Amino acid sequence: MNVNFWEVVIDELEYQGKTRKWLASEVGIDVSTIGMGLKRKSLPQVDLALQIAATLNVPVEYLVTGKNQSTNNNSEPEDLHKYHKYAKTIENLNSLPEYERIPIINLIDEMSKRQKD
Repeated sequence: MNVNFWEVVIDELEYQGKTRKWLASEVGIDVSTIGMGLKRKSLPQVDLALQIAATLNVPVEYLVTGKNQSTNNNSEPEDLHKYHKYAKTIENLNSLPEYERIPIINLIDEMSKRQKD
């Protein structure tokens, strides 16, 4: 599966609680550049990619591949990407009392089984 640089950037922004407007301002681009990158599924120029990675404090490889090279496993590039996307939801779920959390987990498990069938 090909990972879209800009989708990883957006997920990372959400994970960090930051906006596209903030990123655009920090790296000196128009916010529409991010939207166009998403739409075209394009990679930015190397210097901009490096600047975005530095601003978000993540490796540029993570933004390009969705995988952090410092982890030496063969998991799909999408794994870290998914984690960042759902980290806050997982945190919220874990903060619920067990009697509320278990039915939600069971519901998710049941829905997942139905999708596989």
